[in-house]
Amino acid sequence: MRLSRCTISVRMAYLTGSIILLLLSGTFVGSVDEKSTTRVADAPPWEGQYKIKPNEKARLTAADVVGPDGIVYPNWTKCGVQGGIPEVKTVASIEDFGAKANDDADDSEALAKACDAAGKKGGGAVLLGEGVYYLDRPVTVRHDNVVIRGQGSEKSHLIFRYSIPPSGVAFYNPSAGGRVGKNTRLEMHCKPAGLEKMTMSIDDTVIGNWSRGQHSGNTFNFAVSGRHAAGKIPDGRHTLKGVAEYKNGTKRTAEIPIIIDSNFNDTGYVPDIRATITFAGTGAVGRKLKLAKDGKRGDTKLELQSTEGLKVGDCIFIDGPATERWKKLTKNACKWGTYRFYEVIITDIRDNTIEINQPLRIEFPIIDGSYAQKVVPIRYCGIESLSIEQTENLWISSVIFYNGWNCWAKNVMVKKCGRFPVYGSAAKWCEIRDCVFDDAWFKGGGGTAYTGWDRCWDCLIENIETFKMRHAPLFQWAASGCVIRKSVFHDSDGQWHSGWTNENLIEQCVIESVRGNGGYGYGMWGSPPQDAAHGPNGPRNVVYNCDVSSERAGLWMGGMNENWLILHNRFTVDNGPGVSAKTASFDHIIKENVFILKDNKSPMIQLGTPDCTGVEIVGNKLYGGNGRFLAGKVSQTLVKDNNAFPPGDAPRPMPKVASIYEWQNKRQ
Repeated sequence: MRLSRCTISVRMAYLTGSIILLLLSGTFVGSVDEKSTTRVADAPPWEGQYKIKPNEKARLTAADVVGPDGIVYPNWTKCGVQGGIPEVKTVASIEDFGAKANDDADDSEALAKACDAAGKKGGGAVLLGEGVYYLDRPVTVRHDNVVIRGQGSEKSHLIFRYSIPPSGVAFYNPSAGGRVGKNTRLEMHCKPAGLEKMTMSIDDTVIGNWSRGQHSGNTFNFAVSGRHAAGKIPDGRHTLKGVAEYKNGTKRTAEIPIIIDSNFNDTGYVPDIRATITFAGTGAVGRKLKLAKDGKRGDTKLELQSTEGLKVGDCIFIDGPATERWKKLTKNACKWGTYRFYEVIITDIRDNTIEINQPLRIEFPIIDGSYAQKVVPIRYCGIESLSIEQTENLWISSVIFYNGWNCWAKNVMVKKCGRFPVYGSAAKWCEIRDCVFDDAWFKGGGGTAYTGWDRCWDCLIENIETFKMRHAPLFQWAASGCVIRKSVFHDSDGQWHSGWTNENLIEQCVIESVRGNGGYGYGMWGSPPQDAAHGPNGPRNVVYNCDVSSERAGLWMGGMNENWLILHNRFTVDNGPGVSAKTASFDHIIKENVFILKDNKSPMIQLGTPDCTGVEIVGNKLYGGNGRFLAGKVSQTLVKDNNAFPPGDAPRPMPKVASIYEWQNKRQ
């Protein structure tokens, strides 16, 4: 049977019913038996795993938590710094190493030496006094248990003023007349505006070059290893030359004398240019040890082909490579990136089986060559009670935890970061709380002006406020088990930006999305599989008790998204639907939200392709739009107990449990 559009009037949608059956575009959309396992022709490309009912005991794993509302959630009971952020004793002052506030001198060497001394003592806090300290070079912390602490974000200030000279090209390392061995880092820096190519040569021999690509953003630096020169160019005195080429056809050049010494073992550390302050772990070490048996969701034991080099207490990462098989299954058009990763600790080893401290959140199949590898992180480092401001438009972040575990930022204000304010990269159990991030220098493409978690696992952001970021809050590149909560994000959109992010939570947040800072205008956005720059996002991400306002759709899901939980939120949308999903975005639960749609043409929920099956749309309130709860050619969709009202404002929902994160942690 087919009904005309006029047969189903907008007025009919204002009725309350236990189940509302909509006939849209000639396609039946109605309820589905919750126990049904029948698959339709337009089914998603794999059988769903994550939409579990509490009575399905055999399907529940240690990665699942049955909530107070009967919804099965991811497990967030191991999130943020384990045991809480510690009180760390002060062991040094930056003044002890020659720094002095407000004297306009470079204090980067003093801070680096103070952190190194604290680390060699076993750790402790390096204290900054009241006033302004200037950093003309980045600082890298490489020891565990080191904290950089000020007197308060309104009292202690770090001004990062590293710049490239007026000539436009300079060598960051080595210094003029320095020796170059096989492990020496050769790095040139150039003015970034309009930069198209960088070439490095010794005398007339080119040893490396860089050319602008799709994701180059505000790149200004290029580095090669001394192994490209030592042993190939005769030992002795030579000239290191760097050439920068620009879009307008101009070239800029720098030259310094160097000494090639193929026997020189360079043991000096070059400060990491990725951030004003980088807390840097070693990262991956040892062999890649392939799994002998599939790692299943919820597993706490993994069988490897070999456990050579591993011991109890080791940190490992587990990687499910993005093979052509997997990319075809997920329709992933992105040729690069990090997708199926997780980091855990080995708690036991028996023969070739290891036991790990947390259950797997996703599968790591042997068909894709999944493997484990030891990782050596930096641990229990932090930055507290100070402000950081960057004076130059260079692609340098303010603080990064790189291969960091149990690290934190607390009571930090960042003004005008070059790339990210405080960020995790390959980080585990890190925490950012009670911070303010205000603006960024560069807001073009390539990854910039983000606040969130990137290649991070079980990390926490709480009680922060951001202004004029591009994408905030954000998850990308295999981030999983992370929580962003009780925070306010002005002038930016929320993002699952790339790379199979899974089981992350955004709760009790306010997001005010605009396009002026490089955001897309949606309240929240999940990258689609056909996006060659980002790839799709994975299962069971959760938005709980948030307030989201946007110019375009409140939540846009690009596809391959399984069982996202959208619960108790208010979406206020200028133009577009409350939720829009397509391309095998399936098994979602969209429940007890308020949707305020300011146009008179959009439905509450738009399911754009027939493979968006198994969606539950229950107990929502719609104000405005076209009065319809659902549009799209879909099947097996439950539409129940929703209410439609005339256009107008409406209060936020008030769930009985305001925080699902706190509820879980009180009951662990």
